[in-house]
Amino acid sequence: MKLALPLVLALIAAGCASAPLDLGPKPAVSTLSTTPDWTAFPLGPNDVVRVGVYGQPDLGSLGTRVDMEGNLSLPLVGAVQVAGLSTVQAREAVTAAYARFVVDPRIDLSVVTHGARRFYVYGEVARPGALELDRPVNVMQALALAGGFTPKADRDEVVLLRGVATELEWEILDAEDPNTRGFLALRADDVLFVRRSNAGKFSDEVLPYLAGFSASLSTVATILLIDDQLKN
Repeated sequence: MKLALPLVLALIAAGCASAPLDLGPKPAVSTLSTTPDWTAFPLGPNDVVRVGVYGQPDLGSLGTRVDMEGNLSLPLVGAVQVAGLSTVQAREAVTAAYARFVVDPRIDLSVVTHGARRFYVYGEVARPGALELDRPVNVMQALALAGGFTPKADRDEVVLLRGVATELEWEILDAEDPNTRGFLALRADDVLFVRRSNAGKFSDEVLPYLAGFSASLSTVATILLIDDQLKN
């Protein structure tokens, strides 16, 4: 659910006026890793897929969008369920569908654009906003894709936010000295936030950006807890 603005403001006030909220540690099992994970890139709604059928040019498609039910609509065979499948698995599914009509079909399948996965870079970067996650991307690569830092950026306080079930996983990164944490692999819906130098409290900076996201009470409270880990 989305939090009403008065409740958000009340939480901020509580965080300013009292000791940090005791939410306990980060999730017991961390999902953060520097290892690229290709299994995190299954097909999903709004992905655009090109399909070729060798020797049968009329059966292919230069670009078919996966619909909201997770299907590709293809000539002759109709809807083929591909959501949640890797490109290899999707190729096998399409091959099986065409095998009912074509002898030994040879299928070529590739993704034209990924519409199902985005990550977000906000704060003091040249091009803030949503970016397509079409391949493994780490933190430093993501910052480069967002155009790099503005002159006002506090480069040693970049915050990674990741929703994990009902919890919020987070990491504070120093882009001036990234070490291994600067190469953490991003997942869909991750948020990177680059702070402004001498901006004050992190919660004051980040909460307006998160207003469009579905935010639980624990998520907003965790943002307030992060304040205690940052210089203000």
